[in-house]
Amino acid sequence: MFWLILLVVCFLGIDLFLGIRFFEYVYSAHIRHQPPLVQANKILRCAVINYINANYKNVKNICEIGSGFGTLARAMAKKTGATVWALENMPFAAFVSKFMDLFCRGYNKTIWCDAFDWMDNTNMVFDIAVAYLGPELTAKIPRYKNKIHVLISIDFEIKNMKPRHIIDMGRGATIYMGKKYPHRIFIYELNHK
Repeated sequence: MFWLILLVVCFLGIDLFLGIRFFEYVYSAHIRHQPPLVQANKILRCAVINYINANYKNVKNICEIGSGFGTLARAMAKKTGATVWALENMPFAAFVSKFMDLFCRGYNKTIWCDAFDWMDNTNMVFDIAVAYLGPELTAKIPRYKNKIHVLISIDFEIKNMKPRHIIDMGRGATIYMGKKYPHRIFIYELNHK
């Protein structure tokens, strides 16, 4: 009997998780017209962190715009020593990220918000902002160049801007709106000190 109850509870938990993810996907894609959650794989996370540690040694604060479940934000907080502000507008992803922050040995602060509204209303200045968004949303970030010194965009290039550096991952891609974007990391110096 115990195993049957355990099995039912597990199935209910999985159903609840998948149901919440489905409603967030519908809300994100069809109501807010934003890209669905795309998780940065370990290779991309390591490449971003290695680039930050090699080129920007005195980073104090980082902003991740569209942090999802916070895997990249927590990894950056642990490996760079910087305070990371993880901005996420999807409630379930923000909840999971806040919960996982409890186990993070770094300085990670997850905020459930619309990232662009939050950026409009904050006086903070970030050494680095990291974004793994669709092309339309990534194109909005340069308007915050007075609040961001360096922008790291994963997979999506900003039109009419020349990146300081491009890291070609050599394999893998993100498929967004039927188009394939090879895994590349674009580094832009918006307002570098």
